[in-house]
Amino acid sequence: MANILENGDIYFFYRPKLDSPNPASLGEVQRFYLILMPDESQQGRLFVVGKKRLPEIKPDKAEEDERGWILLDLVGDAQAITNALHPKQYQTETRGKQEESEAIPAAAGRYQLLEKDQSSRLAYRLSQPDKLGNVQKALGILEAGSYVISVRNPDLEVPGFPDAKPNYPAKLKNQFAEERWLRITDLGLLAYEDAQMVLIGAHKDLQESDVKIKGQADLFGRLKLRREDWPCEALEKGQWSGPKGKLDNLSPASDRSKGGKAGGQQALKAPSAAGIAKALKGVKLPGDAVKLIRQARSNQAPDEIIETLKALPDREFRSMAEVEKALGEVR
Repeated sequence: MANILENGDIYFFYRPKLDSPNPASLGEVQRFYLILMPDESQQGRLFVVGKKRLPEIKPDKAEEDERGWILLDLVGDAQAITNALHPKQYQTETRGKQEESEAIPAAAGRYQLLEKDQSSRLAYRLSQPDKLGNVQKALGILEAGSYVISVRNPDLEVPGFPDAKPNYPAKLKNQFAEERWLRITDLGLLAYEDAQMVLIGAHKDLQESDVKIKGQADLFGRLKLRREDWPCEALEKGQWSGPKGKLDNLSPASDRSKGGKAGGQQALKAPSAAGIAKALKGVKLPGDAVKLIRQARSNQAPDEIIETLKALPDREFRSMAEVEKALGEVR
């Protein structure tokens, strides 16, 4: 019998690449996000999904595409998560004013975190869209599905996973002992940014996982968004869509002001090459953008550098020359 740890809303968002204002394929997606909003808490979790798609679920098979990582990028209330989905605007020295579009809602549903058969599971059932389209198929989103979910030991290397490490207290770190993976019995493991999990496809039929998920998701209500401000073609019809471009209007419904942590536009100065070099001092390559951001934070880099690094494409960089070239394309 399953032991339910948590129920809540689950949302999926994608952010188009800077040079793809009208995306039509996965190759034009910069980031793919998974958001969990628990019923019994005001604190939600925003995850970055590795490979920009959920793992496949194949019966009676165990293949590489059935496994993928997610990284806990943000823990915060609805407004903090909404701010992370908002567009940003920043000034560069070489290319003038640059914009990063809003993340676009792709699906919404209800989820459960549960324990079953000596493993922890993440299961969900969609409320929207009514029928899957090209967007959901590209991102690996199903009408319903369950995944084995395990937390990575931050002190052990795992090939293909980001190098970021959560700042777990000793009480949580000691739970890992020498194990590479830990099933979720303590939700405190999901309360620290940079925590990483592996998802392994289990079942498309929730009855096989002994899961019953009830209710309808309330994406716009829980995240305090105004529906008219956000592109809804993917969420409602399963069709690819780009940003609306209404930068001045995209502030949380609870706070319509601009700038700052309340959302809306953020005017940032373009960081200099020397500033970025200082921020990345000591980084060991190869590594991805998550590793670069972690190094910059450990070097106490200013916010404008962190924001610039977040705009890097989701791929591995083998040298600083590759990093500098990619930064030149986003600055």
